[in-house]
Amino acid sequence: MKTTLQALVAAGAITAAALASAPAASATTASELGCPRPRVANLDTGYVTMIGSYNLKAGPYAGSRCATITKVAKGAVLYVHCWVLNSYGRPWAYARIKGTGTHGWMSVDNVKYGPGLNFLKCPGSELK
Repeated sequence: MKTTLQALVAAGAITAAALASAPAASATTASELGCPRPRVANLDTGYVTMIGSYNLKAGPYAGSRCATITKVAKGAVLYVHCWVLNSYGRPWAYARIKGTGTHGWMSVDNVKYGPGLNFLKCPGSELK
């Protein structure tokens, strides 16, 4: 394969700059394989406030089942998009951290409800 890439670069079909900027292949972690990713939609108009510092997750599960996106500080506001019940019957909100483009899942055990919450389920939100 190295010879083929060198030939394509030499022929001008691929530039060295394109090769250098190509993203590395990403490995899927064991936790991501078992982490459900429900469909989401921005259906809710309300927000929640963090009651402590907790992890925003890639899916609606605590622990190592789903990757941590970031830690959200106590007092931070999350704009809720929609809700699901995970397979343990626990409610989780898909939300965006105020002032950022960061989205993820937060257990409702970690938040205080603000005004305007509709508690609308995410589309196809039944997790098995």
